[in-house]
Amino acid sequence: MKSKRWTAIDVDEKFAADPRQWLAGHASPGKPWLLVHADDGVIWGRREADGDLRLSSEVFDDQQRYPAIAVELRAQTLQQARVFGPDGELLVWRTDNGFAARLIEDGQDPPEDALPEDEEHLLWGLGEPPEPHEGFTLFAEGQQGLVHAPPIAIQGRRRPRLKVRHYLDYDEEGQAYVCLSRLVGIE
Repeated sequence: MKSKRWTAIDVDEKFAADPRQWLAGHASPGKPWLLVHADDGVIWGRREADGDLRLSSEVFDDQQRYPAIAVELRAQTLQQARVFGPDGELLVWRTDNGFAARLIEDGQDPPEDALPEDEEHLLWGLGEPPEPHEGFTLFAEGQQGLVHAPPIAIQGRRRPRLKVRHYLDYDEEGQAYVCLSRLVGIE
């Protein structure tokens, strides 16, 4: 990359004490979505008009019925978290020494060093009853019972798509490769 695409973000003790509040402070209208991978499940979220995060674990909070969704957002179990949207992405990940983070802010249109089109990746699962609830839709896949609830309202049995932007760099021989990727949106 000709220039550094991302900025390191300091993850202080406030994150460990209250990751939800810390992540909400980095969400914005241009970065409204949250995706957390934790030891005990996947947590999706959406920034509300008041700046708070609405979590899938609150919408589907029945631990008996949705054990993989009704999980608490805790620093102790968090592996990585992404606050993302068309304006950019904040990625927080666990390291041996605590947490690290990086921020990419490049706006809605792919910059020169990115692929010209954002990729769309189908997420696993088909919409299951109940239909969308509070702007989240429950998706299940296969007999294993894999479930998640992204913050989008999809009627019927359609799959959600995650938009991903890839950035290019060149090696010593001038060959292009993807050096960095970020989430752009969900639809």
